[in-house]
Amino acid sequence: EGVVELTRHRGAYIRSLTRTETLDLLEILDMFTDLIARRAAASVAAGEANTPSQHEALGWLERFQKLGMESEAFLDHRRHFYDALIALGGNSQLHSVMPMMRIHLVRLQVQPYFSSEERQDRLDEYLAISKAVLNGDGTAARKAMRHHMKRMNQRISRLPMEAFAHG
Repeated sequence: EGVVELTRHRGAYIRSLTRTETLDLLEILDMFTDLIARRAAASVAAGEANTPSQHEALGWLERFQKLGMESEAFLDHRRHFYDALIALGGNSQLHSVMPMMRIHLVRLQVQPYFSSEERQDRLDEYLAISKAVLNGDGTAARKAMRHHMKRMNQRISRLPMEAFAHG
């Protein structure tokens, strides 16, 4: 899946993505996350959603807002947030087509380079997405998700070269 790289006489290691690979991945994720937000909000609006899991994810996000964010815990809860959105949207194939291993690579690779203010900004963006979804407002959910993805692209673009593999 492009996570482990084997090098002769050096062994196996977890590979890092280049800046270009990371930005290309974000371009793909922009389309997927738009679909995720739209489907989740539509499900809530139609009364088809089992929203307790999303309410739980929102509750975790709100606790992070009050308690501050540790990198590892933040990553775990953010993954739960996206899993809850996908489940809420009800598309049975979304999990299988999302490039999850590469997403995790990027998260682990760039997380140390984000300031606490940037992590707080991301948390605020997740809260805006979640609130729009729980209100069943597909337009607002898509807008909030697109805003988040645009800001992530900007944040990644500003990271120093040492955050990425050379290539």
